[in-house]
Amino acid sequence: MPEHDEPAKPSAAPAPSPAPLPHEAAPAADDDPPRAALSAHAQRLAALQANSRLLGTLVLSVVLYTCYFASSLILPVVLAAFFAMLLSPLITRYPLRWLPRGLAALLLVAGLLGSLGAVGVFVAKPASDWARKVPFVMREAAPKLRAMVQPLREASRASVFDDLTGDDEPGPDEVVVRPPRTDLVSATPRVLGSLLAVLLLTFSFLVYGDDVLRKLLMLRRTRAQKRLTAEIVQQIQSDLSRYMLTITATSVVLGAATAGLLWYLGVGDPLLWGVLAAALNLTPFVGPLIMSLLLALVGLSEFDTIGAALLPAAGFLVLHAIESNVLTPQVLGRTMRINPLAIILWLMLWGWLWGAIGLLVAVPMLVCLKIVASRVEAWQGWSRLLE
Repeated sequence: MPEHDEPAKPSAAPAPSPAPLPHEAAPAADDDPPRAALSAHAQRLAALQANSRLLGTLVLSVVLYTCYFASSLILPVVLAAFFAMLLSPLITRYPLRWLPRGLAALLLVAGLLGSLGAVGVFVAKPASDWARKVPFVMREAAPKLRAMVQPLREASRASVFDDLTGDDEPGPDEVVVRPPRTDLVSATPRVLGSLLAVLLLTFSFLVYGDDVLRKLLMLRRTRAQKRLTAEIVQQIQSDLSRYMLTITATSVVLGAATAGLLWYLGVGDPLLWGVLAAALNLTPFVGPLIMSLLLALVGLSEFDTIGAALLPAAGFLVLHAIESNVLTPQVLGRTMRINPLAIILWLMLWGWLWGAIGLLVAVPMLVCLKIVASRVEAWQGWSRLLE
C-alpha cells in the first residue's frame, strides 16, 4: 500500500515575552528624550542669561556715553532733582504747610538762592584778591618747597623735583602773570542759563513732583509694585534729605572750626578758608585733600619756618578727622555707611564724566542707588557690596 504522508503539524506559536516587573528599570532608549529636552532647556537658559548680561553691559555703556556727551542737558536736571529732594520735606512742615504749594516752593527756592548768593558775595572780594596773588604766592613758596624736598632730591636724584622746584642755576627773577584762557564774557551767559534752568526745574519739581509720582504709580500693575515704588521714593526723599542736611551742618561746623584755627594762627582771610573748607567737605576724600594742599600752600606763603607753615594744614586734618570719625557717625549712625572703596571709585567715575559738579553729586547718587538696591530683591547683593 502506498505510504501516505502524515499531515504536517502546525508550528508552535512563539511564547509571549514576560511583562516587565514593576521594579525593573525602563529601557535606556526611553530616557534619552527627557534628558535631551532638559539639556536643551538648560542651554536656552544659559544663552538667555548671557544675552541679559551682554544687554545690561550695552545699556550701561549707552547711559555713561549719554551722561558724558549730554552733560550740559543732564546736569541741570540732576542738580534740580537733588535740590528738590533736599527741600521737599520742608514744604510739609510748619509754617510752610499752611501756604499754597507754589508759594512755599517759591519761598524755599528764594531762600536757597539768597543763601548761596550771600555766601558768594561775602567771599568774592577775598577770593579775587587771592586769585591775583597766586603767582606771587607760588614764587614765595618755591624756595621753601625746594628746602623741603632737598633731602629727597639728594637721596633719589629724581628729575621730577627739579621740574617742580626749579634748578639752583642763577637767573633773573621774573614773575609772569598770564591772563586766564577762558573768556569769562562768553562763558557768563552759559553759566547764567544753567543756573536759571536749575532754579526753574527745582521749583517745578517742588510744585509738581507729587503729581508726577502719583502718575508714575498708576503705571505700576500690581498693588505690591505700587507700594514698593512709593516706599522707595519716600525713603530716598527722607534719607537723602537727612544725609544732605547732616553733611551740610557738620561741614559748617568744620568750616567754623577751621576759620577759628586759622585766625588763631594768624593766617590772612580766615573766613574765606573756612567757607572753602565747608564747601569742599561736601565731597569725601577729594575735598579735604584739596583743602589740606591749599592750606599748606597758604602756610608756606605766610610763615618763614617749615614747621609753622605746615600748622594750618595739619590742624585742618585733625579737625577733619574728628568731624568724619566722631561727629558725623554719631549724627547719621550706621544706616548710611558706605564702603570707602566704593565711594572712591564712584567719585573717580563721575569726576571724569562731569568734573567738579560730578564730584559734588556723586555721593548723593550713590546713596540713592544703595537705597534702591536695598529695597529691590534682585539688587540686594549690590546693596551688601556697597556696605
